Amino acid sequence: MDDYFRSEFDTMSAPPKRDNLFAWTVFILLLIGMALACWLGSFYVFGHPEKPRSYRILQKLHKIEPPKRFELTAAPAGEFLSPQKLFEKYNIMSRLQLQNENDELLRNYINNYQNTKKAVPYVIGRFNILDSYELKPTDLFPSGVVALAQSVDFPQLLMEHVYTAEQKNVPTLRKMLSTGLDVKLEKTLDLAAVIHFERLFNGSLQVTVVPLLYGSYALKQGSGTFSLEPPLALNLQSGAPIIRTALLQDALKTYAEYKRKVAPEPTALEKPTASPSAPPPASAELVRADANPAEEVQVPMSVPTGKGDKLAARGVATPLPLNSKPAAHPSAAAPALAMHSPHANASPGSARIAAASPPPVAVSPQGVPLQPFLQSAPAHTFENTGASWRTFPAGQLPRGRVVDSQESAQLAERGVGSERLYLRGQFVVTASGENRAVLRAQNGGISGIFKAGSGSARVIVEYPAGMNPPTEGAQFSRDDTRPFQITDVRRGADGQINIYVREITAQE
Repeated sequence: MDDYFRSEFDTMSAPPKRDNLFAWTVFILLLIGMALACWLGSFYVFGHPEKPRSYRILQKLHKIEPPKRFELTAAPAGEFLSPQKLFEKYNIMSRLQLQNENDELLRNYINNYQNTKKAVPYVIGRFNILDSYELKPTDLFPSGVVALAQSVDFPQLLMEHVYTAEQKNVPTLRKMLSTGLDVKLEKTLDLAAVIHFERLFNGSLQVTVVPLLYGSYALKQGSGTFSLEPPLALNLQSGAPIIRTALLQDALKTYAEYKRKVAPEPTALEKPTASPSAPPPASAELVRADANPAEEVQVPMSVPTGKGDKLAARGVATPLPLNSKPAAHPSAAAPALAMHSPHANASPGSARIAAASPPPVAVSPQGVPLQPFLQSAPAHTFENTGASWRTFPAGQLPRGRVVDSQESAQLAERGVGSERLYLRGQFVVTASGENRAVLRAQNGGISGIFKAGSGSARVIVEYPAGMNPPTEGAQFSRDDTRPFQITDVRRGADGQINIYVREITAQE
């Protein structure tokens, strides 16, 4: 009986519960999806800091550094492009290609060009400022001044140059960057990196440029200085370009009115004879107040081929280098914005003019001028009053690749680029001038006698101020500890290869 009731009770009890495996499977899959989404999202946030949301997240997590100031010797590798080359390279891109290029350029700038092998496009050339505007906190760069300029040689390229500075320096900077001012961006001194390209409605190309050196500047013929500072943060929500639509139209109108007000300079045939009592107006010039002599611009000179080494050494029929005497009548219509050192204020020709004054003529007690019967002509000495740059002790030059004259001659076809190159070899001086000398690469001979190599390249050396070039006929050699720095290699119309170098080793 007991067994009967026990069996009945067992049949009336609830069946045992079973686990819901389907619900648990769905829950685990959701967790895996969330983990995968977080993993991919972290890669996207860290890999695309140019996106506004990613940039804000990285700022809150303190995982991103503000843009930093670069030294000229530690700048990111890049290529220096003229306005025409920039236009030809980037204007042919499609809308999607240009957008991807802009994202990568801005991403590299935000990351301070770390973990990237892409060459930075640097702008070089001469530009004329159309107008300038003060940066607002809602702009991409919250403080400073942005100047819109047009290329002088290739007007289809517009450049908005961003000058990031503290708020106290903005009024001075705004006043200096006036309409009509010339901006000269040159290799080895200005690192104007492009961070954005914009194709305009009329087919022109507008580039946004940021100086990576953030130097200090001052008026050469006036008072007031200002310093550029890297921005502490960026407002990526605003984006680039900074000057667009209405501001762009206003800048073009402002420059058009400026050109109408400024009368064109008369030609040499139309120019009237200037009165000696009316000095030419001084042109405003903005100079680097902290320019290191090593950062002085060194533009290789165009030497006419077939004119001989002496013409190359004296600079006959060549464009004036930057360390030559300024023009006697500068134009007030286009003042210059030049990145030169403060030592450029002194006139390079003042010492030579003073030395050229004739000495007093000796006279007898009766007042008759005394003239010698025979007098040897003194040897003419050149005083080097050229540009200055930093020199280094032997064996302590910045890191670079050392080549000989044959290897450097191969660069005439593709150019030097951004690589630091040095020249070694055995040379003989075929001509000597004020601050430069022309050398010929030689083949080694016995007993220390050099013999000129057939078809040897011509080496044009520029020496810094205070260092006199060697005399004509001198023979010497340069090894890896005391090489010349190569600035350019060109092939002339007659096939002659000219290697432009400068002396950067201090005299022992």
